[in-house]
Amino acid sequence: MNTSKKIVVAAVAGLMATTSLGSITAYAAGSDATTAEKAPDAKNATGDAVESATDETAIDAEKAKVEATKSTSDAKATYATQKTLLKTADEALATLTHVHAARMALFDNDMDVAKAEVTKATKALTEGETDLTALHVADTEKTDTKAEYLPFDMSMMLSSTFQPTKESKAALEKANAQMQGGDQDSAIETLRIASVDLNISAALLPDASSMETLKQASKLIDDRDYFEANLALKSIEDSVIVRTFGIDAIPAQGNAG
Repeated sequence: MNTSKKIVVAAVAGLMATTSLGSITAYAAGSDATTAEKAPDAKNATGDAVESATDETAIDAEKAKVEATKSTSDAKATYATQKTLLKTADEALATLTHVHAARMALFDNDMDVAKAEVTKATKALTEGETDLTALHVADTEKTDTKAEYLPFDMSMMLSSTFQPTKESKAALEKANAQMQGGDQDSAIETLRIASVDLNISAALLPDASSMETLKQASKLIDDRDYFEANLALKSIEDSVIVRTFGIDAIPAQGNAG
């Protein structure tokens, strides 16, 4: 199983843990208890009526708050989207690993290792078998940027508006089985059809600018300007951004973006 599949399977396993049968049963039991408490007593009809009205007002206010949050999360994306889950670039993760190793070598005054690690970081982005342009996505928080970021790590979590039900539990179980079988796209579609409120976070590395900075860092090492070389490598690490989007707002990759 490749890295991206392991990440996604682990994420769905986490979702399953948060929606166990025990928690659903407790949720249902709590709802039943609330209903029983609201049943009017003939001896205290007036008091119970006031309590019921107060409870209903509180519930209405909470519903309004949830709906306001939900409407924000359900807002249509202002960028091109896709229904399938993002495909991650292991090459981007490898690049960052080598960049960090190069910085550590500079700190240890081991310039040969530093230069070798920079070379490995460059090769990870240029000499792999994967067409990395097909994995590019745009920054979802900007409207005027082209698709130039490589997703290299993902996580998924239930949104704050999620309400556990027997149906959502069944959908999560089915999606988990599909993930385990390597069918990520079907798993996402299962959760989408079941209206499971899901947020996806992706770590993104800018491809082209990272390449240019690697070239600069290599030249700076050759020129023995190690301080500036370290700063250049650090800027690659600092250029990583994390973006979060809903299950219906997955940014399109490659030409679709």
